[in-house]
Amino acid sequence: MEHAARANYREHRSDPFPLSAAQHGLWFAQQLAPDVPICIAQYVDIHGQLDVDLFREVALVAGHEYESVFLRLVDVDGEPHQVVDPPADAAMGIVDFRSASDPMAAAEAWMQENYTARVDFEHDYLCESSLLRVGDERHLWYSRIHHVALDGYGAMTMVNRVAALYTAAVHGLELEPNRASDLHTLHRLEGDYRSSHRFSSDRDYWAERLHTRTNGASLTDIEAPPAVHSLTVRAALSADTVARLEDTDGRPGATAAAALIAAFACYLSRRTGRQDVLVDIPLSARTTAVLRRSGGMLANVAPLRVQVRSDDTVGDLVTRVQHELMGAMRHQRGNVEDILRELGVSAEARRISGPMINVMLFDQDLTFGSLTGDFRILTTGPVPDLSVNVYRSGTPASTIVEFEANPYRYRDDDLRSHHAGVVELIDELLAADPGTPLAVIGVAELECLTPVVGGVSVSEVSLPE
Repeated sequence: MEHAARANYREHRSDPFPLSAAQHGLWFAQQLAPDVPICIAQYVDIHGQLDVDLFREVALVAGHEYESVFLRLVDVDGEPHQVVDPPADAAMGIVDFRSASDPMAAAEAWMQENYTARVDFEHDYLCESSLLRVGDERHLWYSRIHHVALDGYGAMTMVNRVAALYTAAVHGLELEPNRASDLHTLHRLEGDYRSSHRFSSDRDYWAERLHTRTNGASLTDIEAPPAVHSLTVRAALSADTVARLEDTDGRPGATAAAALIAAFACYLSRRTGRQDVLVDIPLSARTTAVLRRSGGMLANVAPLRVQVRSDDTVGDLVTRVQHELMGAMRHQRGNVEDILRELGVSAEARRISGPMINVMLFDQDLTFGSLTGDFRILTTGPVPDLSVNVYRSGTPASTIVEFEANPYRYRDDDLRSHHAGVVELIDELLAADPGTPLAVIGVAELECLTPVVGGVSVSEVSLPE
């Protein structure tokens, strides 16, 4: 396939330009733990007779369109800068595992070794993509992406673009030109935002929310740095629970994300004995059409403060979470790390992290011509404490609740117990009428609940007590 716009692609290294606030925060975090790569990793499982040459060509086209895959970091007068630096041969690599006794297991081991390897900012590209052959008619399209170069939203945008380009080429269709902005333009737009009234409004919102910030509640009292590998537990929600999750009429004024966050916050409150808990949530920070159709690293992580009161109904809690969630969404471009720094919060305190919940209920089925691909998440990055990921996967699609945990802070049996408790609470909370007292949800668990407050176990209590 020959792409008409290829002549407009950058063929040589760009001039260095500064990192954005979000990128700089990640760069700094990587310096603190150089052996723990801050990468996301994923693959698309494609079944059928794939035209490998065509696939590699359209992937290269999309790579040039978004530029992030060719990003490298350089030092300029002691400060990190970024350059777009396409290699002479940018074609996607192919790794053949068909001769292995278990091709899929061999490919999975290869991917894990790849995404846990240290990234050298001075010499390595920040994104890597390969096509893994695990059968004559089965390929895994694997990507490892450092968060400095590209966030999860941008990565999914690129994946969808490759699928669209491949499908158009197979069927002889013309696609509209990609309207993604180049990375220099995204950097300029970031500067425009930071000098705008919108930035001031976002800063004031988060400053008001965070001026009395304390460390968020955690399900463990063990302090430890992030690890390369995470403990992982996952299970699919029942069909009935998924149907209730998708029933917006049953939760007027509230989203599926609010219901899921409310269930997890309720569990966190009960297991820590705290009425106020902080739950970290990822925000795309893509508040305009230009940002939503582009690549780059724009995402932000913000703490959502949730009050879980003893006299709440289910509807009270979900509505309160929805209110906080809407406020966070309206001010999602405000970089919380920057604001905490302005508030005089020390770097050590800013590194303290509680659990995160990431709700990704978008359709992850992909079409490549007549072929289908199942999108699979391998890791969302190193986990300081606990990450709760809710996403759809497989054919037919299941809704998965996945726990990724820091193995230095959690034991496997404890993690499985917490995971089962959260899934059970999600089931019960979604099945309950909004007017149901929260105190009767998960009542069986309350009978043997032992909260942990400040690392000290206290006597068993019921929720009203």
